[in-house]
Amino acid sequence: MIALEGSVNRPNILFVFSDQHRVQSLGCYGNADVLSPVFDGFASESRRYTTCVSTSPVCVPARGTILTGLHAWQHRAITNDLPVDASVRSIAHALRDAGYSTGYVGKWHLGGVPRDRAIPAGERLGFQEWKAAECTHDYADSWFHDENEVRHEIDGFESETHTDLALDFIARHQAARESTGEPWALVLSWGPPHDPYGVVPQRFRDLYAGKELALRENVPEEVALIPVGRGTIDRAEVGRRLADYYAQISYLDEQFGRLLGEIDQLGAADDTIVVYTSDHGDMLGSQGKLMKQLPYDESILVPLIVRWPGRIEPGIESQPIGLIDLAPMLCSLAGVDGVAGVAGADGTADPVGRDDAQLIYNMVPCHQAIDRGETRGWYGIRTARYTYALWDDGEPFCFFDNQADPLQLSNLFAHPTNGSEREAARLRARLEAMLDAAGWSVRKWDEVIVDEGYLEVWNESQRWFGREELPVRGADGYGNAGPYW
Repeated sequence: MIALEGSVNRPNILFVFSDQHRVQSLGCYGNADVLSPVFDGFASESRRYTTCVSTSPVCVPARGTILTGLHAWQHRAITNDLPVDASVRSIAHALRDAGYSTGYVGKWHLGGVPRDRAIPAGERLGFQEWKAAECTHDYADSWFHDENEVRHEIDGFESETHTDLALDFIARHQAARESTGEPWALVLSWGPPHDPYGVVPQRFRDLYAGKELALRENVPEEVALIPVGRGTIDRAEVGRRLADYYAQISYLDEQFGRLLGEIDQLGAADDTIVVYTSDHGDMLGSQGKLMKQLPYDESILVPLIVRWPGRIEPGIESQPIGLIDLAPMLCSLAGVDGVAGVAGADGTADPVGRDDAQLIYNMVPCHQAIDRGETRGWYGIRTARYTYALWDDGEPFCFFDNQADPLQLSNLFAHPTNGSEREAARLRARLEAMLDAAGWSVRKWDEVIVDEGYLEVWNESQRWFGREELPVRGADGYGNAGPYW
């Protein structure tokens, strides 16, 4: 572990994360179709993690976990459009207390509803400079609020403006560091490649025009649209969506190059930790599914690439690491006191002997899951070899041997093999023990909403989206009064 004395010796931190970028869709992770030369070159100079797990593969809980190192039930942003507990300590608090100047640029999505609200200073988890939007996916007609809650309209494509704002922050604070020695830390959150796909300058879509892209082999002939009942799309349509998804990644690749170029030009590369990751993946037709919120690898595995020249040895790390580990990892690298009571582990620790199991869960099925007809949450673990998940009522969901079945085509709950039932029992015990150690258990989502005090904010969110509210539970439970039964 690296220990540093005094802020003058501490590294700058540039933490960049996109929305819905799965690990299978980047050149340096073996995808020959997606054009990502900057990310690929960056990876060659960095530590590249092959099994980075989104602890809760949906935007809001994943974002809360990235910034705090806490589980969703600890930071309370348990599903989309429920707000984070503003009193929890985040990585921004830890870095600021150690003398860092901190900033946040881009998509926030931790402030509840309405999605166009300005986030007050007390709800920003300690970030000082602020150029952020609560949530929008209109990438060609976007906006952000500044530190004073003033709204600014974006002229052009959102991610380019977000990168401009990041470049301004870096230039100003690197200049200040040269005179004061004060390090800086910036979180940049891009909206793409989250759908709607293909909302980028046309030249990036042209990169894939007319090309026959390889679909993952677990994409069936027909994929159900969301919501249920809208019909299906075929593999050709999945391919068209994939082309637009790749166009967004290539667009971000160019923006990432601008960031790296600025750091190089300022002579700050050796003093700056640069991280690229994403909050969760995207099914894009695999297993016949769209979007995320599922325990399959396309949903839970994301890129994680970390560079600090001369301090982090470039190479490949295959031991599972979770998004929950990133805040404690960065605090450790910077030599600062971390987030008290953090649930994540220090990802810089020697992987030999480190627990290879990562908790994964979708505590509350939010909009897309419900629209797919999935009215239960789930809890599971992802180890170096296995994926194991239970529905929130304790019933089996999925169990895969990822070594023997990397495309996750044979659910061992339905098709047991020699020894799989014994392994399932071991994994269930491990899951329950890990949840218990984190102060939680497998629990039905509607009971969590009521029993843990979420009912008011849940129904506020439902009203804003025009969806049915969860009724107050009577002595005999919900009966048939609930909105999804």
